[in-house]
Amino acid sequence: MKGRARVVVALVLAGAAVSATALLAGCSDGPEIDGALVYAQRCAFCHDVEGQVGAEITATTLASRGDEETLTRYLRLAMPYEAPGTMTNEEYRATARYLLETRGLAGEGAAGSVAGRGNGTGENR
Repeated sequence: MKGRARVVVALVLAGAAVSATALLAGCSDGPEIDGALVYAQRCAFCHDVEGQVGAEITATTLASRGDEETLTRYLRLAMPYEAPGTMTNEEYRATARYLLETRGLAGEGAAGSVAGRGNGTGENR
């Protein structure tokens, strides 16, 4: 997916997130945060568009941040770039989990080196 298409997808996902959050706002336990939607709303514009402002998020980049908890702490301190610390703890955790899962760094097959895990996007080409 290239530039404009990614922006359109990100905007559609962001709209869906707002709608889903509005529908679930009355739940007593609160809605489970969807890392893909948070990423689309708060991260994709800088990291996934053509001529991106933020660095490409690869498996190697994520592996250098350690486990999910370490990545979550980093995201809380540094992201979003223009306003670090402005997301909820649940949003940071969900985003970290989403990034690790989509880059093949979570679950049973994630142990060991990141070498040979595909192209860093979660796809094996």
